[in-house]
Amino acid sequence: MLKSLKQLLRTPVKAVLFFLLMTAATALLVLGANLWAQTQAQMDAVEKQFTTLGTVEQKPNRTQMRTGWDAADGAYYSEAEPVYDSVISADVLDFDGANYLKTPEKRPYYLADLQGLAVRDGGTALFYPVVEFTPAETAVPDHPIKVYVQRFLYPEAENQNNEYEIYVCDHWTENPAPLEAGKTYVAYTNVIVNHHENAKSSIEYALIAAERSTQCDAGGNLLVSDRQTRTFDEVTAGFYETERGQYWLELSKALSMWDTTAPVLPVTDTALLPSFHDRTVYVREGRTFSAEDLENGAAVCLVSEEFARKNGLSIGDKVELPLYGVNEKDSPHRTFGDGSGLRTFSLLNAQNRAYTPFWTAKYEIIGTYYSVGTYGKPAGSIEMALNLFLIPANSVKADFAGNIVDSGPMQCATTSFQIPNGTIDEYRAAYNRNVPAEVRENLEITFDDNGYSQIIGGLLNMRYVAIILFAAGLLSALAILVLLLYFFIVKQKKRTAVERSLGMSKNQCRVSLVSGVVVLSAIAVILGTGASTVLFDKVQTLDLTGQNEHTFSTEYSLWARDENAVETEDAENTGVLEVVIPAAMIVLTAGLSVILVNRNLKQEPIELLSARVE
Repeated sequence: MLKSLKQLLRTPVKAVLFFLLMTAATALLVLGANLWAQTQAQMDAVEKQFTTLGTVEQKPNRTQMRTGWDAADGAYYSEAEPVYDSVISADVLDFDGANYLKTPEKRPYYLADLQGLAVRDGGTALFYPVVEFTPAETAVPDHPIKVYVQRFLYPEAENQNNEYEIYVCDHWTENPAPLEAGKTYVAYTNVIVNHHENAKSSIEYALIAAERSTQCDAGGNLLVSDRQTRTFDEVTAGFYETERGQYWLELSKALSMWDTTAPVLPVTDTALLPSFHDRTVYVREGRTFSAEDLENGAAVCLVSEEFARKNGLSIGDKVELPLYGVNEKDSPHRTFGDGSGLRTFSLLNAQNRAYTPFWTAKYEIIGTYYSVGTYGKPAGSIEMALNLFLIPANSVKADFAGNIVDSGPMQCATTSFQIPNGTIDEYRAAYNRNVPAEVRENLEITFDDNGYSQIIGGLLNMRYVAIILFAAGLLSALAILVLLLYFFIVKQKKRTAVERSLGMSKNQCRVSLVSGVVVLSAIAVILGTGASTVLFDKVQTLDLTGQNEHTFSTEYSLWARDENAVETEDAENTGVLEVVIPAAMIVLTAGLSVILVNRNLKQEPIELLSARVE
């Protein structure tokens, strides 16, 4: 081996040049391979962690002004409200080329009467009582007039005192009917601040028109109901046995039930819920739904940490959920977002009766979720709400067609789907190609990939750089190896003939030529690998992804708090490539050297010595 190295050093310029070039090529090759492997590992991790969620909103065809009367101002007021010519079904999004991971769904939510549990502090009773009263004097209630309370139908009180004085006003009726002294009336009221001039009380009980049922059939069509526009009724003997008297009793019953009502959201996959998708809501104790829970409809639920703490509930406890209403229009957030329970639908069905439960079951609490900054968002902008229960959609095994309290178009908080990451452009192209223009102009589809596009774009840039480095290193290494073997093996035919003539065996000739080349290459490859490790560490500090403006620390974010989240840290350098690539290069060098030497050894020494060596 030493003699072989000495022979190489007889041409020191060539030997040193090939040594340095092989070292540089190896460093480039290993660096490119490491960067490629690391970037691919990061892309795989991002692919697992990030999802692309699409939400759908049907845009109104127009808006119209709804007018009303304000007795305090003595003038009309106007409010804009959206108008939809028709409701577009989510089925229109079932088209060729959509390539859904999870198909579009429009989520309803249920109303559950949780008797015996703390739902809303104080409920709505303090602000929306149903009261029997007798006017102190005959008057037209176009301003607050004094009356004596006979009793509250809602909320029920143990000690009712007819000496209790309040001021009532038919606040939203322009020309109200008079109230006569000595008669008893019943009305649904709203307690508001008294803005009338010369007010004798700081608050007034504004009469509310009888509720119009918003019950819909399974097709979303509003059912015809008997709606009375008057804001009060006179109570006479036997009044509560009449149809109109039954209305007030049923309304009071429904309002009492409303005070203990909590929303229940049926789930097919939490990944389709916008708040879970963007990590503003996540399970912090217990577990989330398993695939088996969702598929088989297990009687399990997730509740908010606040609700569990307020009611002394723990993981494993069971809560009975009597479901009596289904809202197919809004998300729970619109009504229950701040816990007030202010609603846009009626609690009475088309027969002016309170709804009765269509499904009752005990659900086991398997996890509690935590919400950050969700309840203060604009009404209906998300799906989450205070005291919201999440249950598997398949766990409700009853027909609720007779309990639909409201129905309406798709909204971004109620309708969503999931597509593969990085396919937003392909989806839009298929959508524009397959969905009629008259439908597209009434739908707005919004995508959220949690920043996947920016992150994957940077990683693709890094992978391109890695591939270029790897290819350049590989081509350089092969070219240098070919030249090295040409000068130090192929062109040494005469040397081989001389050694054979001096009595050296073929194996000795092989060792004489190959050992020096292999040792020189091995040292160069090892040094190049070491240099690549240093370069690799330096590259980690550079912004080769071009994503400085997009990257951020997740140390204190919800992503870091989510125990179920997949890590996105840089893939660790396992050192495998630093062993495999140098070993492969050394083996390749040795193998080609032996092959070329064997070719030299096939010729007779006398022929090589007598011929002109090329």
